[in-house]
Amino acid sequence: MKKPMIKQDPTRLLDSSRLDLLVIGVVLLCAAIPARAADFQSLASIRLQAEQFVMSWPYESPYPARFRAGNLDSRLRLKACAAPLEIDFANRDRVYGNTALVIRCPVNTTWKLHLPVSIEVFADVAVAANPLVKGQILDAAAIKMQKTNVARLKNGYFAETRALAGLEARRNLRSGTVLTPRNLQPRLLVKSGQQVTLVLDYRGLQVKSSGQALQSARMGQRVRVRNSQSQRIVEGVVSGEGLVKITI
Repeated sequence: MKKPMIKQDPTRLLDSSRLDLLVIGVVLLCAAIPARAADFQSLASIRLQAEQFVMSWPYESPYPARFRAGNLDSRLRLKACAAPLEIDFANRDRVYGNTALVIRCPVNTTWKLHLPVSIEVFADVAVAANPLVKGQILDAAAIKMQKTNVARLKNGYFAETRALAGLEARRNLRSGTVLTPRNLQPRLLVKSGQQVTLVLDYRGLQVKSSGQALQSARMGQRVRVRNSQSQRIVEGVVSGEGLVKITI
């Protein structure tokens, strides 16, 4: 007995062929994607190498720096670099705070980009231990060291208390204020009307006399003095407490 012949629907054969082609296309596409991705530099690798550069920079601080990078455009398609990236600060005078890095590939391709970064660097700096009044001369009790983000200190700071010897408050300062060259000044060593010692230096030979200061001055400043013997007004440089040096 003959088996009945089953006719195949040509449309089903066509759909099956299309399905096979679609599967093959998807497989080829998936195989091609990793190859294409490998042709481009990973943005994540750029950020990682940038962070490693910043963290290895020799900041004079006992504390690790904090690093925050700007966003890289996700549309960037940079040719993969076959060597470690070359990274440096766009400006060596600004290695912390809001600054930027220049990143380039040194081999087989010529691309370069600027990456904005914010870097916080901490150090122990001198601050006012108590409120200070204008003209107050600093002593050990008036100073304490405090961990501070120096990237925010635009007016400088003092990292050692010995550098504050002989300085006084330029204005009233609140407790905890960072001490800087802007809010401190050398104390007056000669005051107007004060009797001072005049030291005349002539070719290594020193002659001392006395006089009356006609103005106040600090270390290294010029000051006018009336000589007590001759009554002549001379000008010299403050060289110490109540001392004025005159060089001929």
